[in-house]
Amino acid sequence: MKRFSLKVLKMMVLAGVLALPMSALAADDLTDLLVKKGTITKEEADSIQKRKIASFVDQIKLSGDLRIREESQWYTGTGQANDAKNVNRQRLRLRIGSDIQEGLTIIHIRLASGTGQQVSTNQSFTGLSSEKAIWIDRAYIELKQIPNSSVLLGRMANPFFINLNSELVWDDDYNPEGFAEQYSAKVGLNLRVFANVGQIVLDSSNGATGHDGQWLFGYQAGTELKADPVGFNVAVLYYSLFNGRHGTFSQSPVQDGNTRLADKATLANDFNVIDGTAAVSFNAGIPIQIAGELVKNLADTVQSSAPAIKKKNSAYLAGLKVGNAAAANTYEFALMYESIDTDATLADLNFSDFGPNGGTNRKGYMAWAAYNLTDATQFKVRYYNSKIKDDKLPPAPVTAKDPNPTNNRIQVDFSVKF
Repeated sequence: MKRFSLKVLKMMVLAGVLALPMSALAADDLTDLLVKKGTITKEEADSIQKRKIASFVDQIKLSGDLRIREESQWYTGTGQANDAKNVNRQRLRLRIGSDIQEGLTIIHIRLASGTGQQVSTNQSFTGLSSEKAIWIDRAYIELKQIPNSSVLLGRMANPFFINLNSELVWDDDYNPEGFAEQYSAKVGLNLRVFANVGQIVLDSSNGATGHDGQWLFGYQAGTELKADPVGFNVAVLYYSLFNGRHGTFSQSPVQDGNTRLADKATLANDFNVIDGTAAVSFNAGIPIQIAGELVKNLADTVQSSAPAIKKKNSAYLAGLKVGNAAAANTYEFALMYESIDTDATLADLNFSDFGPNGGTNRKGYMAWAAYNLTDATQFKVRYYNSKIKDDKLPPAPVTAKDPNPTNNRIQVDFSVKF
């Protein structure tokens, strides 16, 4: 028993030493040294070096990022009566993920900070430095058994094509749950055609609310030309809700906009939304991209009966981006204008930072500037300037004196990816 324990101890010491980052000695040199000193036998060293944990470990790819943010939000035009609504906070976002590939099957896993919201992974510095929670941000399987195609199952990265970081329909942090199918194929040297289909679970069947589950069904087709000096892309998405008006989605949070019933969470209108996006890119010494997006809810919507307001169901975005902050010592600047009616799209899934509580029924500008210090580190400043589009519709007035002041938000980010 004593001899067995001594062998186990030797093996543990060797494994621990070999795991340390050592620049002066290579693993083979260290093994030879331990053998010469009689700490282990040559047979024991050979046995440890040949031993593997599992074959799939070699297929694991780790990635992640950490972002530290200084954020301020304030109103203009309301005076001291609204000072209590101004916000200044410090926040972090931590995401750690892995991709594990076994043949033509890939498992995608990502954990993230946050408070459990569907459109945010930020965590504010608060609670006397209390510990922060980690949530399952993504957990899905990707099947690539069919050439040029992928099938996604689980809590996945957004399967739909998006231009210029637009969040007119989908917030950047939104990770749908359900199923999706993607197809992409090259035509010639530079042209790509693609199609994306999604069956997104918004809320599972719940007997207590008397509905059979709420779903979003999306269908998208598009094409993309990547060429020098000019390229372009075009994509059209259509989505509809199944049982959209039969429950509250059990969501957190309920974002501003959308016409709601008395419980302030159940939708009053249907959503059959078409979203078209297009962009032109060219190289004028630096990369430049000009993009636009149009959104229309084809359902017959009513926002108010007294006074009568109907068909507030359209949205658009126009944007310009100069440069591309990706590699070391690169930069980018961008400017966008967005206008979105109350029932143009599902408010709880779109832009969470546009306005004090995200959502719809807003119009205004967004601008940012970013600079990459290295391939992995970036400094970025973003500014948002928005107002309620129709002040006769929700959200409620900020103050009676000025029911529709301008909301300003500035975010200063420093992020590192790995």
